[in-house]
Amino acid sequence: MIYIDPNVDLHTKEFVQIIIEFRISPAHVAIIKNPLLSLEKATEQVEQSHRDFLEELNKFLGEKQYPYAIIESYKRSFNGVALELRGMTVQKLLSSRLIKAIYVNREIRIPETPIM
Repeated sequence: MIYIDPNVDLHTKEFVQIIIEFRISPAHVAIIKNPLLSLEKATEQVEQSHRDFLEELNKFLGEKQYPYAIIESYKRSFNGVALELRGMTVQKLLSSRLIKAIYVNREIRIPETPIM
C-alpha cells in the first residue's frame, strides 16, 4: 500500500509538485539494515530503482500522454524523485510496485531559534 500525504490534491487538473519515496532505501541505510549487503550492491539497487521507476513512468503516464516532469532525483539521504504533474494524474501511479509514499513537495525549514 502506498502512503499518500493528505495535502496532495488528487482531484485537481492543475499541476502539482510531489515527492515520491521509493521502497528501496538509500545505500547507506540499506547496509545498516542488512550488514551482509555490500555498499556497491546497495548502490546498484538504488540506481536500478530509478531505472525501473522511469520505465513505470513511461508505462503509466508517457504512453498515455499524461504530461509530467521530473524535477529532481534523490539517491543519498532519500531515495526517490520530485515530480510535477496534474493532481488527478497522481492516481495513475498507485499501481506502482516501487513507490512507498507520495508527499507534497514543499520547503521545510528548521527554526533558527528553539521553539519552547
